[in-house]
Amino acid sequence: MSEVQGTVEFSLELHKFHNVDLFQRGFYQIRAGLKVSPRVPHRVIATTQDNAGKTDDCSFSSAGVYDGTVFSRIFQILYRNEEISVNDCMNFKVHLLLDGERVEEALSEVDFQLKLDLHFTDNEQQ
Repeated sequence: MSEVQGTVEFSLELHKFHNVDLFQRGFYQIRAGLKVSPRVPHRVIATTQDNAGKTDDCSFSSAGVYDGTVFSRIFQILYRNEEISVNDCMNFKVHLLLDGERVEEALSEVDFQLKLDLHFTDNEQQ
C-alpha cells in the first residue's frame, strides 16, 4: 500500500458583520476553527492575511491565529442593525495522508467541519 499526501485548502473571507439583534453593546470578535475527522492522518495549518506563515500571533487589533483558532480583529457594536466592516481573510490548509490506491474514495470519506463563534468582551483588549 502506497501513501499519498494531499492538501485541501479552505478560505473564509469576512467582509461585513451586520448586527441583526443586539444582545449587549461592546466589543466582539469572530473566531473560526476547522475540525477534520480523525480517521485520516492530517495536519491543519491556520493563517490569516496579516500573519501568513506565523503562528500564535496574538494582536487583537488585527486578525491572528492562536492555538489553531483563527480570530478576526476586535470590532465594536453599539446599535441594532449596525453594519461593521471586518475585511479579514482566514485560511486553512489541511495536509492529509491518503491511501494511494484509493485517493478519491478516501478523500470523500473525510469530514470537514468549520466552526464559527462570535465572542463578546467588555473591553477592546482581552
